[in-house]
Amino acid sequence: MDSESNWTREPDELMTVSDAGRILGLSPDMVRRLADEGRLRLMRTVGGVRLFRRADVERLAEERRASPVRGKEKP
Repeated sequence: MDSESNWTREPDELMTVSDAGRILGLSPDMVRRLADEGRLRLMRTVGGVRLFRRADVERLAEERRASPVRGKEKP
């Protein structure tokens, strides 16, 4: 997890697991898995809610669109 200084302070730039899933075309469980694997950076609130920067989610979405292999084994 990154330090707070690396994260935006604009609330509109942060997304929930469900928001990220809609952009990525993935279930919330798969988004959590990507975060756990380190493929999607996240931060957690004091209550443990995972939040993602919009730029990171959109970057991953673009990488997924550009990837020639889109099988189940590589979300």
